[in-house]
Amino acid sequence: METNYGIERGNIILVENNFRRGMGLFEIEVKDTVTENDYFYEVDIREDYSLIYIRDLSEIHRKNKADQES
Repeated sequence: METNYGIERGNIILVENNFRRGMGLFEIEVKDTVTENDYFYEVDIREDYSLIYIRDLSEIHRKNKADQES
């Protein structure tokens, strides 16, 4: 968040954190308290809790929301 969007750590709050059973993925939604923008991430970890990847899905969620509104 700090690197990709220039948002300071203190301005980020967790909105939702879901674990997708069977897939081993976490879906995380966070909000920038200054701009009120939402950001969405998919995080995959191994059983030993080591990180496999973090995928930024923010643009996909924004596009889907805009499509639903029109």
